[in-house]
Amino acid sequence: MIPLFMWTPAASAADGQGEPMAEYDKYIWDYFVSKLGNEYGTAALMGNLYAESGLSPNNLQNTYETSLGYTDASYTAAVDSGAYSKDSFIYDEAGYGLAQWTFWSRKQNMYEYWKSGGYTSIGSIELACDFLYHELQNSYPGVLSVLKSATSIREASDKVLHDFENPADQSESVEILRASYGGTYYATYTGTIPDVPDPEPGPSPSYKKKKGYKFFLFNRQRRWRV
Repeated sequence: MIPLFMWTPAASAADGQGEPMAEYDKYIWDYFVSKLGNEYGTAALMGNLYAESGLSPNNLQNTYETSLGYTDASYTAAVDSGAYSKDSFIYDEAGYGLAQWTFWSRKQNMYEYWKSGGYTSIGSIELACDFLYHELQNSYPGVLSVLKSATSIREASDKVLHDFENPADQSESVEILRASYGGTYYATYTGTIPDVPDPEPGPSPSYKKKKGYKFFLFNRQRRWRV
């Protein structure tokens, strides 16, 4: 069962971009509920995306910020302006964006989708959601099918973890943790506490974005800032 007390992202600026994370949360929830028609699938997808990027569409993989000399904002601005070339973006092996796209062919597809779609920035939330759904439709139809038909958060979350995100650690503890993140979003936007496993005590999500985030501990009656 999902714990009564759990961590949930609060409305705070994302890495200096000045846009509240809560706005991203609600946009992503509404977008994928409309596309998937399934609240379990939407919550599960968001839980995985939170673990990857903190639901930030311009997130640059932390381990590459030092080696490339960029922050999330400056990397995005350099790609937008062309100062950081298309080939550099595609082949630098740095995870980027809402789903932390990393492999060169996926980053190439993302770049070309951005250029052909008239989006304001490669780091925009509109591009991130549109491209993610485009990938699900065209490259991951099995994942999309489960997201649309899921009868539990765990079912959908495990499918995204193993067949879409495919991180190095796909252990049961990671399955449970990501499903618990999904449960937080499900509870937030449906007002219903879902039946998902309790996560084991462990580290923060893999993106480890401390700067620019605050968190709430909450239950169904009260909220506490921590």
